[in-house]
Amino acid sequence: MKRAISIIMAAGMAALAVTGCGGGSAAQTQTTSAQTTAASGETTGGETTAQAENKETQVITFWYNNTGDEAAVYEKAISEYNASQSKYKVEGLSVTDAQKVIVAMSSNESPDVIKISNQTVVQYQKNGLLESLQPYADKESFDSSIYSEQALNANTIDRNIYALPLDAYTIQMYYNKELLKEAGYSEPPKTMEEMYEMAVKATKVDGSGNIEVLGYPLFPYASARQELIYGFGGRWWDEESNVTPDNPGILDSLNMNVKYRDQFGGKALDGFIGTANTNRYTEQDMFFQGKQLFRLDGSWLPTMMKNFNSTVDYGITLIPGTQANPELRGTSRYETDSVAVPAMAKNKEGAWDFTKWLCSQEGAKIIDLGTGNLPAVKALYDDADIKAVPGFTEFIDALKLEKGIQYPAMADFDEYISMINATLDTVYSGAKTPEEALKALADQSANLK
Repeated sequence: MKRAISIIMAAGMAALAVTGCGGGSAAQTQTTSAQTTAASGETTGGETTAQAENKETQVITFWYNNTGDEAAVYEKAISEYNASQSKYKVEGLSVTDAQKVIVAMSSNESPDVIKISNQTVVQYQKNGLLESLQPYADKESFDSSIYSEQALNANTIDRNIYALPLDAYTIQMYYNKELLKEAGYSEPPKTMEEMYEMAVKATKVDGSGNIEVLGYPLFPYASARQELIYGFGGRWWDEESNVTPDNPGILDSLNMNVKYRDQFGGKALDGFIGTANTNRYTEQDMFFQGKQLFRLDGSWLPTMMKNFNSTVDYGITLIPGTQANPELRGTSRYETDSVAVPAMAKNKEGAWDFTKWLCSQEGAKIIDLGTGNLPAVKALYDDADIKAVPGFTEFIDALKLEKGIQYPAMADFDEYISMINATLDTVYSGAKTPEEALKALADQSANLK
């Protein structure tokens, strides 16, 4: 579901120039002497040829899964690293085939460094494909406190760091100021109850019952599965990665969702959402066209709206909590793009050196600005260039709350998500009540690990 939206075009490969000198009989004498020495297997400094070669630049292979303009951003970062030192030379390659990455990592053809999501870090680690970075960090007393706590936690398994966070991803709430004002409100909601009241008043239907303006943020559905539930205190899993489909907050959220669907009609709502899915992130996006009051989405939306010349007057605010638990305000999913070293990497020392540079304030800034993703390095929260990106200030304020919900470290995660989606389908189709559906999910998921 990754989401990177290019904000700037970054390009420019650094050229390595090799200069030579010569001329005169002295130079010829030196050349002849050097050739004689080389023939005997020694260098002029008394070293063997093999020893001299060991001091040459070592190649580090880095695979990233970005393409197009974003690949150029990664190549720019690679170029900056290569220019910063002479011991290693990183060679980047865009590889989008996940199966190809896994096959390579399981063989002697493994890249030295890979860029993946933090959830993939968990999956790869469970299959023994990743090198623990903890020994490298401990050896040089690496300061991991440069990252936000949630960013570091997202890449730590059993108290071992398996990847360094490169950037961050979270969701917050956009709202249409004009639609909100038309509904009679001057401020966005702070609780789910307030949001529901505003959503009902702002929803517009035509003479046939078709929804013209969606008030309640049931699109995108991913946010209904996550953020709307998190705002109620609902959790699909606990901190120990145990499944918790019987969490009462999930039921409270689904009951509100169903209440809205029942009021405006499931068929009408599905029709609106179907069109919204087709036009998502295009010029005809429903929010860009002023047809949504609330939208739960990522930090890239402002740049998209600008690129598509949307004239909607919007604001960004924290996702609501509830009247009973206002402290839940701002709770959202949290993910990172991460940089890891495969267990089969040939040059792990060099891989670590590049990894810590790329995920440093210097390297991460290039990536964050170039791909439009939020920072995981805390020092970048107050960086003027970062804060100048539309929407970043509000999202960074949300990041500072450290209320991110992270995906569980469970082997059957993908299966569990499929079960959740199927469960929600039965709820929204009316086949089962929320209570019946969640009970069935609890029974179905009981043996997942």
